[in-house]
Order: sequence, then C-alpha cells, then structure tokens
Amino acid sequence: MKLLAIGVALAVFGVPALPGQDLPAWVLELSRVKRHARESFQHIPNYVCQETIDRFAKRPHEGSFQKLDTLHLEVASVDGRELLAAAGASRFEDVDASSYIIEGAIGTGSFSGLVLNLFVHDNALVSHWREAQAQSRTALAYDFEMTAFNSGYQLKSGSASATVGLRGTFWVDKESLDLLQTEEHAVGIPYDLGMSDVDTAITFAPVSIGSSVVLLPQSAETVIKERQGGENKNVTLFSGCRAYTSESVIHFDTP
Repeated sequence: MKLLAIGVALAVFGVPALPGQDLPAWVLELSRVKRHARESFQHIPNYVCQETIDRFAKRPHEGSFQKLDTLHLEVASVDGRELLAAAGASRFEDVDASSYIIEGAIGTGSFSGLVLNLFVHDNALVSHWREAQAQSRTALAYDFEMTAFNSGYQLKSGSASATVGLRGTFWVDKESLDLLQTEEHAVGIPYDLGMSDVDTAITFAPVSIGSSVVLLPQSAETVIKERQGGENKNVTLFSGCRAYTSESVIHFDTP
C-alpha cells in the first residue's frame, strides 16, 4: 500500500517595522540576509539535476531502519515548476512524485520550490537568531514559523491530504550570507493522516549552471513518524546539475 507522499512548498519571513521605532541590529542583519537570498534565488536559470533517493522504513517496535529501495530520477526546475522523469526517460512530466512508488514515502519540493518560496515571499515570522556552526562554518541561525494559511506545505496519506503549518530554522554563512541549510517541522498535522511528525533537513552549496553560479540543494533528509510507531526516511542526493534547454531542428528535404 502507498503509505504517504509529501508535497513541500514554503514561504518565509516578514518582520514588520513599527512606526517611529528603531529596529534592533539583528532585524537589520536579517534584512541583509533576505536581500542577498532574494538576489541569489529570484533569477535562477532553468536547470536539471539527477536525484537519487534511498528510502528506508522502520516498523513499530523495531530498533533500526531497513532499506526499501533506491529511486533514480531526473528533476528539472523550469520557470519555478518542478518536473520529474525516471532516469533515462525521454521527457519530463508534471506529476506527483508518489506515481513513482508502490508503497512507502516520498517527498517533493526540496529541489527548487523551497528556496523560491522561502526567500522571495514574506509569509513567516522570525522570532529568534543566534550564532552557530553549520557545515563547519560560522553561521547565523534564524528560527521561523508559518501558519497553515501561509505555508503551502501539504501532506498526503492515501486519499487524505491537509495543508499544515511549519516551524524551523535556516542557517546562512556569517560572512557571505549564503544559505547553508534549512530544517523544517510540520505543525498541526490532522489525526486522520496517521502521522505524528514530519521533519526535513536540506543542505545547500554553490553549483555552476551554464555561465552562472547558483545555490542549489546538495542533500535532503525527511523523516516521517507514524502515530502507530513506525517511521519512514528518505535520503536524497542531487548531482550532475546542468542547464535545462530545449532544441528545435528543421530539416529541408530535397524532392
């Protein structure tokens, strides 16, 4: 049985300024972070990457995860949309990722939708910040929250689905302000979906796409805990990223 699928789309963080009130230093720094991230992600060229997903499951009362399978997909970001194809397929399709599995869990959205919504829109509240370590670098960590109305984060289980809220953290390099990683946790999951927790962590790194160097996901890990005690885990790696182009060929045949 196909247990569940996760559709992910995020939007992030407005910090309102009060009239006549000086803004704290961390809010001004957050403004710099937002501006830098928007410049990084607003004009990412169309591209395609190889996506390798190792899927694991742990039954209730078992001590460790057991591997289910490995999926090899091509995922493309085209005009802000995420398209999928099986490795070696002749074309991409705008389909739900769950169409590629029979059972277990699978997620979408970490490839491009996450960063586009996270840094181009202003739909979340940032409540805390601190210095921290991320990817062996000194980083600024920001905690954020989003309501179900603003998050666009959808969970599916069989024929049931719901849009839920999010809380999480993102880390940026203290010097360059480049995004290093994100973590998000689903909030307010309806009981009838059969899930108690859904957590996703994503790491980012600069990648050359054509003549541009852009920040793209390098890896993602999603863990889904079931109310009956079982767990599902997806570990995703992205590689071989390149510009997405289409070509037209015209033949002039001699009569």
